[in-house]
Amino acid sequence: MLKFYVLFAIFTIDRVKADTTNINNDLQSKLIQQYNGEGYLFPYPYQCMDILKEFAEHASNFTLCAILNARPITLCEKCVGNYVSFRDKYKELLDTVVNGTSCKTIFLYRDRLNAVQEYHNNILNVWDMGNCNECFNWTMGIPSLKSTTIDFHRMSNDTMNCIIKYMVPNSSEVCNKCMQYYEQLDDFYKTLSSDSIGVDSVCMDIVDSMNATRSIWSKSLSCCNLRRTPEMIFLSCAGIISFLPILYYISLRYCGPIRDLPNVLKQSRFKQTILRGLSIDSRSD
Repeated sequence: MLKFYVLFAIFTIDRVKADTTNINNDLQSKLIQQYNGEGYLFPYPYQCMDILKEFAEHASNFTLCAILNARPITLCEKCVGNYVSFRDKYKELLDTVVNGTSCKTIFLYRDRLNAVQEYHNNILNVWDMGNCNECFNWTMGIPSLKSTTIDFHRMSNDTMNCIIKYMVPNSSEVCNKCMQYYEQLDDFYKTLSSDSIGVDSVCMDIVDSMNATRSIWSKSLSCCNLRRTPEMIFLSCAGIISFLPILYYISLRYCGPIRDLPNVLKQSRFKQTILRGLSIDSRSD
């Protein structure tokens, strides 16, 4: 009987130890899950997590939109809604404080990877490299197309519509018929920037559209040949006029009056000059 009690006691002690170990393991697992990197043993505020999830969705939406509109470049105008939502949600993430805990201190600048901030900077870099803000007027943070952007697209559409209209039935007429539209568009584009390229100050949607139109006009249609003919005439005339003084001096050098005289006269004159010089010397003696 005593042996039975001893075995029961040993079994009970082992069972208590096992239960205690399981409890400690569960507690440690929960503590690891709740540890947020700041030394506090509580879960993230759900409001901050909701903002972070929405921020990730807006970042994903903008990235998808930018990639789909990368060629031709139309991401500034077509993705501005995604950009505004992304920008506003990031600001909300920075400004939100829950029970004295800032969402910014939880997700930003806590480690070397700093994934949230890095993805934000990458998207902002794409937007800024395209000078996308220059396409819009920003009133209270709400974008609306500038009048210059609207005017450019109107002129660009007029030019392309003219090219399509006259290129199909008779491609030889397209340059003459659409020259006015193209020159108007080109002159207007040059006014958008202080330099002729405009890459550093003009919205990239407009820059890419203008480059495509110039490529069609000059390479596909070869309409710039109409301008080259007057230029070649001018350069040829300028070259001929510049060569006239050289031709004049060459003619004097090799075709002067003395060369037109017979050799006998040249020699007699030469001899007379020598004899005259000698007679003057003899008289002086």
